[in-house]
Amino acid sequence: MRYPAKFLSRKSSGQAVLLVILGMAVVLTIVLSVVSRSVTDVSVTKVEEDSSKAFSAAEAGIEKLLIGGSSSISNFDLGNQASIELAQTSALGEGERFFSFDETYKSGDIGTIWFVSHDSNDPSKLAPCSAASPCFNGDIENICWNGTDEEAPAVELSFYYDTGGGFSVGDFSGVKVKRLAFDPVANRSVGFGAISQPPADDQDLNSYRFCTGSIPRSVIGGGSGQPLFARVKFLYNTATGYNFGIKVSNGTLPSQGRQLESKGTAGSAARKIVVNDYYRAPLGIFEAGIFSQGDLTKN
Repeated sequence: MRYPAKFLSRKSSGQAVLLVILGMAVVLTIVLSVVSRSVTDVSVTKVEEDSSKAFSAAEAGIEKLLIGGSSSISNFDLGNQASIELAQTSALGEGERFFSFDETYKSGDIGTIWFVSHDSNDPSKLAPCSAASPCFNGDIENICWNGTDEEAPAVELSFYYDTGGGFSVGDFSGVKVKRLAFDPVANRSVGFGAISQPPADDQDLNSYRFCTGSIPRSVIGGGSGQPLFARVKFLYNTATGYNFGIKVSNGTLPSQGRQLESKGTAGSAARKIVVNDYYRAPLGIFEAGIFSQGDLTKN
């Protein structure tokens, strides 16, 4: 059947309109997709920028505390729409019978256990023994550390104490050192003591592999002296670092350092940084001396 030409013209015109509508729909879809992607990219970029500013603000709070700033900072404006919402310090291990050092130590690394307090206004200085700044005068139940059968670290303990019976800040003329050492591997080290197993029923210590056993105050204080600090030196574990902890009796530990916490905000982003800043011991210039089963005396 043959159709009149006017019907063919109307049919072609209807197809053209449909093609135009479909083309516009495709173009509109592409435009909306590009716009949506652009909006998303802008939003993500803004969030990343705010996140970076918030992290930098949190870092600034930590740095201010580390260099001796106020022990508490709030609402500190850094400009560029960023601020430190919270920065503060808290004592690590103060008033506790057990403390675990979360840092790891390889052979030759040294951790420090403090038996005297530090000045709250200037953490680089020691504080004289007092009710407000108590000194430890008890006994050590255990010093424990981790390791494996393949790499079992030994530890050398150096106890520094003041022979004057008390402790006077700035006067170290009466300071002496007592050294002990413990090795979990029999016959590997000469003069080192044997280790003991962590008490199975002690929730503080049963996560460790090796322990020293009890060390009385008469040892860590040289008799009637005031214990100042102990240096814990790891030996033999060259591949892997391990942590250690201490538990005491007849007293509690003074602060072992500061936990620094800073929260930075920028826009809708907030970032928090927490740092454990342990108190440092004097330079270990005497740690290079040979180990002696007894005390070393220099005249």
